[in-house]
Amino acid sequence: MTELARLSQRVMEEISVPRASLDELRGRNRSRRVKRRALGVCALVVVVALGFGVLSTQRTPLAPQSPTRLASYFQAAVDVPTSTLQAVGLPSTVSIPTMVTPSLSTVATNGVVSYVGAEYCPYCALQRWALLVALSKFGTFTHLDNEVLSSSSDVYPHLASWSFLGAAFRSTYFKFDSAELFSSEQTPGGSGDYQRLQKLSTTQRVAYNRYDPQGTIPFVDVGNHYVTLGASSSPSVLEGLSLSEIGNDLRQPRSPVAEAIDGAANYLIAAMCSVAHKPTPTLCSSGIIRAAARALTSGSSTSTKSSSSLAYPTQPPTNAPLALWKKWSDAEHKWWLHVAATYRAPNPACTVEKIDVTGRKLSKTLFGIPKGVWLWGMGLTGSCPPGDSGGLIQRAK
Repeated sequence: MTELARLSQRVMEEISVPRASLDELRGRNRSRRVKRRALGVCALVVVVALGFGVLSTQRTPLAPQSPTRLASYFQAAVDVPTSTLQAVGLPSTVSIPTMVTPSLSTVATNGVVSYVGAEYCPYCALQRWALLVALSKFGTFTHLDNEVLSSSSDVYPHLASWSFLGAAFRSTYFKFDSAELFSSEQTPGGSGDYQRLQKLSTTQRVAYNRYDPQGTIPFVDVGNHYVTLGASSSPSVLEGLSLSEIGNDLRQPRSPVAEAIDGAANYLIAAMCSVAHKPTPTLCSSGIIRAAARALTSGSSTSTKSSSSLAYPTQPPTNAPLALWKKWSDAEHKWWLHVAATYRAPNPACTVEKIDVTGRKLSKTLFGIPKGVWLWGMGLTGSCPPGDSGGLIQRAK
């Protein structure tokens, strides 16, 4: 048998596989298309579901950020009870804010309590505490955690305080606008300047320039009705104390800290009550705040506490007769002479060589003080170790 015949015989002997008909092939094709469509729909459903899940995740609102919990010493200032404020009263060592008259140029800040200070400033260290006690009666602080020390080369060095930088205040009564102009850290290079932190807002600058043209800090403007220039009391009460010790002393009416800070806060609260939206807090009708309000209006306190040291004389109201202003000027001169006679540099290593009490006669009205009245101040000269002023540069109150 030839090779061709053998191959042909093998093929003939194999079991033949029947071929599918045309209709059967068409049915199989339809079945494959249905399966592909089903798989495609399933895949699309999965993609849409995943996409919706991602979209839903992206649109889910974030939980609101909880306010920063205040440290215990800040909370102590926030929670100074009315009974403590009443017991502290209106000490003679605390200056009364000065009444001012709002003008068209300052109308934008009529409902604003403004503070201008600096982290290095020892006088600001005290005034911040008084503001915290007072403002907390009208609203709530958050993110108040920027602790600082006052300058090491200024009078009253290293006073424990904090900065309003980064803090937020919410109130239904008025807005609080603060500016810490400079840091407590000096700029590199040994120039002695402090690092710039914040600038005044446009409206804040108008009030600051009008009521404080000499640029004194701290500066507090309560709705363009009352202003304070400098600290309301001596920062010396804070020397050597930690933040916790200051916070504890605020609740002790007989402590020097409470007398200086809570006493200043009583006046600030009364001033804030006069500009707050109605109805005002119940504290505004308490006996001590009513007494402080009368003192603000008259320019003199009727319930001051006695002090072993000579108190800075209270300014008369702006509409007082010139004779009363001249009498006040004589009392201010006497006060500065007393300060000069009892002054001691905070740093014993410093030597005070000369103390001058000098005055100038106003050629025009300034801060409500009429033309022709003498203003007094004290100048210090001496020597200290390098890098330490020892308090020999002291600004007038």
